[in-house]
Amino acid sequence: MSLLRIRRCRNMPTILNHFLPRIILSRIYPPFNSNANILAAQMRYGTKIRTITAKILLKRNVKREAIRLRMYNVHIINLATEYIWNTSTAFQRDQFATLAASVNTINQNYRESFIYRMTQITTPQETNCALGNDFLNGSNF
Repeated sequence: MSLLRIRRCRNMPTILNHFLPRIILSRIYPPFNSNANILAAQMRYGTKIRTITAKILLKRNVKREAIRLRMYNVHIINLATEYIWNTSTAFQRDQFATLAASVNTINQNYRESFIYRMTQITTPQETNCALGNDFLNGSNF
């Protein structure tokens, strides 16, 4: 059975026991990319901004390790993330939690400034039809 094409099966704990010892913990702790501004930009998808948690950041690092070890499987990554999260120290969890809070604060400020800038648009949009004019500039009753 190829490790790249593993599905949920009876020997998943065996595969997880094969995966966990091969992980280099220095690639998991501390958070890989601790620049909150870069992570905040990565979490923005157009107009949709995702709120992240400490466990999501940990999962990103576990996923990178799984790709490096050529053992990419969503179920293994989820199980390994749970195991690593449950066995990590409070200090290690706090590193991820602090970074997640910083990223969420940056994205919240970005969202608020974006909405504020949108409300500042006061220039009427010019169109060549009444329907377009009413749609873009509002209706006058």
